[in-house]
Amino acid sequence: MALLVNSGRAGLAAALKARPMFFAWGRGASWWGQTEVKNRTFAGAPEKFTLDHAPVASLTLNSPDSAQTYQTPADYLFDPNSGVVTRVNGGAIPPGATVQAQAVYGTTPLGASDAALVDEVGRRIASSVEFVVPDPNGNLYTPGGERWSVSPVATRYLYVATQFDFLEASTETIREVGIFVDSVRAEGVPEGQLYLTPDQVVDPGYLLLLDRFAGKVRSPSERLGFSYVLVI
Repeated sequence: MALLVNSGRAGLAAALKARPMFFAWGRGASWWGQTEVKNRTFAGAPEKFTLDHAPVASLTLNSPDSAQTYQTPADYLFDPNSGVVTRVNGGAIPPGATVQAQAVYGTTPLGASDAALVDEVGRRIASSVEFVVPDPNGNLYTPGGERWSVSPVATRYLYVATQFDFLEASTETIREVGIFVDSVRAEGVPEGQLYLTPDQVVDPGYLLLLDRFAGKVRSPSERLGFSYVLVI
């Protein structure tokens, strides 16, 4: 069986490092990370209802007056991936009951076929692209707590970082970020312009990495930075 060895991976990383990279950020879906409280009624056979969105990070069912909290799996079952909630016969929830459902929604799962953000706001050219190696004492950090050190030679690990400016998307809530390579500016957009809005991009390029989260509320009084390591 053929094997793509580490020196070849380092060569691919070197080729990638030489190409322009952008961090794009976006609004995502407004319900990501949100809490919804709504009365729902069980119906059908088996008796069930479906929440407005999925996946569901957590769910609590109460009586409409909030006097009683129902328990799962004794009183109801729910599928976090579909948002379907089913009443358990013999449990504390009466047949055909209306309950108060408090749902905390997650984010749409990432997929290998994703090629764009859900709702892009803009993109900024990467300020740092470096070869790195894992190092528990390194001074570079990435999500999850990993630490890295810059390598003087090519490796299969490519550290990519940027920091958006104060007034860029200053009134938005950011729920997604992606790293793109080979983005093409629209005609007339200066090469030295670091931040581009969607109308200033004629070709978004190739999406290399995608991340989603509950939401970061922007403020014009602070900058927001992102850093990731691409493992080739």
